[in-house]
Amino acid sequence: MKTLSYIFLGLTALTCISCDDYLDVSSPSSVDEEFVFSTSDEAYKVVAGCYDIFRSTSHIHSNGMFYNIAAVGSDSERHPEAYAAQSRHKPEGLNPEALSIDVGEYTGMWNDTYKLANRLAIAISQIHEKEEFRKAMSDNKLSEWTQLYGEVIAMRAVAYFELCRYYGDIPYFDGPIYTQEQIDGAACMSRFAIYDKLLSSLISIEPYMYRLGEEGITAERISRTFVQGLIGRIALQAAGYSTCRTDIKPIDGEGNIVTLDVKGIEKWNAQYARNKNYKKYLELAKKYLSECVANPGTAQLLTSDERGYGNPFQRHFQYMMDLQISPESVFEIATIQGGKDVERPYAFGRPSGGGGSNAYPCKSYGQSRFYPVFYYGDYDPNDLRRDVTITVTSNSGSCSETMISFVPGSREKGGLVNNKWDESRMSNPWTQKQRQSGINAPYMRMADVILMLAEVYAELGDENLAKNELKKVRSRAFPVDFQTEKVNNYIDRLSGNALKEAIAQERKLEFAGEGLRRFDLIRTGTFGEKIILLRNAEREMVQGLEQNGYYQFENGNVISNYIWIKYVNTSDYGMTKMLTVQCDVPETDPAYPIKYPSWRGNHDGWSQFSNSSQNRNIAIQGLFRYIDPNSQEAKNLESNGYVKTPWGITIVENKEEYVDNVFVGYPDEYYIQGVPPRYIIPMSSTTILQSKGLISNGYGYAQE
Repeated sequence: MKTLSYIFLGLTALTCISCDDYLDVSSPSSVDEEFVFSTSDEAYKVVAGCYDIFRSTSHIHSNGMFYNIAAVGSDSERHPEAYAAQSRHKPEGLNPEALSIDVGEYTGMWNDTYKLANRLAIAISQIHEKEEFRKAMSDNKLSEWTQLYGEVIAMRAVAYFELCRYYGDIPYFDGPIYTQEQIDGAACMSRFAIYDKLLSSLISIEPYMYRLGEEGITAERISRTFVQGLIGRIALQAAGYSTCRTDIKPIDGEGNIVTLDVKGIEKWNAQYARNKNYKKYLELAKKYLSECVANPGTAQLLTSDERGYGNPFQRHFQYMMDLQISPESVFEIATIQGGKDVERPYAFGRPSGGGGSNAYPCKSYGQSRFYPVFYYGDYDPNDLRRDVTITVTSNSGSCSETMISFVPGSREKGGLVNNKWDESRMSNPWTQKQRQSGINAPYMRMADVILMLAEVYAELGDENLAKNELKKVRSRAFPVDFQTEKVNNYIDRLSGNALKEAIAQERKLEFAGEGLRRFDLIRTGTFGEKIILLRNAEREMVQGLEQNGYYQFENGNVISNYIWIKYVNTSDYGMTKMLTVQCDVPETDPAYPIKYPSWRGNHDGWSQFSNSSQNRNIAIQGLFRYIDPNSQEAKNLESNGYVKTPWGITIVENKEEYVDNVFVGYPDEYYIQGVPPRYIIPMSSTTILQSKGLISNGYGYAQE
């Protein structure tokens, strides 16, 4: 997006796997690989080309599987449309019925990620043979060559790690592939062995890389800081639960049989299990995550807000919206403004009903949505993260707010939306064309590293250390007046499983909309339990709305069937901005219904482009408390220009979507029986056919 200029070279020597499938291999290229790696500058161009593929395929953290599953498939995150409207809702909802094994998004990630892994393997092999690299390693010195080597090692590790998270046990190749013969005989390798191989490669190169800030390395390039965090992330996955095939022998990186600790029963020739020697990986995670937290280079957890808004959490996302690298980012997948398929905010941010181009802002679809019970029930009303993460209004596309509707759909329909990225809030908003904002895709930030470390400490029994790390993140989520009650007293009384659950809950609140929660639930062995709790909470909320017209959550928040809204001109209330920030006025202030919830509105510079009147912001009454539609208060509001507007009643009218269709593939009886969650994606018929019987689908999936 900014400092890293991607140079897509089209070096066919580094793209040996064709687009049809990873088993189709083209003939070796005539391009001289030794030439393109002749100097560190030339090698950097190749590595930059790998970054470009990493970004442009987008399956890892934007399109494809992230879009279809990771960002929408947890107990906090959901999709906007009706369940039956999109076939992608089946794997998101744990595959309730026969699933086609040749869906384009699945084969797309598979093909593109293997192509990327092979390009990286070629780069690794070429750099490894360079005399300058070998000398630096033998002299135990950092150099441009060791740094580049570390970048491609880490990028390749990310590729295989993501393949394992989505597909389970997969074919793995230690070196580059040039000919069909090299992959004849390839079969699926145990994920435990793959994790060991990835961890070993990362550990070997980590000391020879620059930390963030050293030698000009920014979060748009892979650094030692990121590699330490990645080791922690992979080690936690290796230590955690996953749904494993029983027809593939679990082995480690040295070929030893892995003894599994099984949770529940076997179904579809699969079981939910973890390595009984999981603490070995937790110790490994502890080593590298603690080193990362102690010496992260220039990365930092943002704990202050120099703007005077009092919300350092939002500051992190504002950096990205201003096309700047956030100091909290450990690694951001860089994009280019004006480039195609930039998914923030189009899919993962505040929606807009604008047209595809020259709108204010342009169309944003809004794939990233949230369950109402998460918004109302999980967030403490004083948590500074809530309104930054979730909003109740969208952009109209002509410089005004539009109230979100729970009716299934897109843009302003589809329910509560991701507010972490919003083109209205960019310092220089992009209005030329949709999906071209230039906002980076975050892959890891310091809050993630810190909370992973807290989790590891808690699992290993180092509870005081776990609490210290948890306090770092939770502290910035609350204003000064609430630190004692909501941070210190809350954390100090935790121990045992309650502490572990509090850390998991903090991750849920901190990273909502960032695609981490689904994998957190899988590896902690709580996926089934949380699905049932979510479904029951949604059911109870709907029953309350049906019976009483409102439902009150334990934290005091109330969702009602109706709210009252009015379009207003902010200047009439002494407000100089259409974009609101953190609300800093009491409920008695006339501007309170405009400012609360916070972090909404439209860009102030767009006023002249609006087709509406000056009344472009929405004042909201009754969003968190019940107003009886027949009360005097309701009559007074309506006489003052407020309009009674459907809110929770729309959830009731669409309760099939908000209750019955919640994780259809994991009904209540599955949890009671201990059935493993079937979150794994099948391999394609082409992969299976070309393997000549060596590769097959598990988990009850078809073979053709």
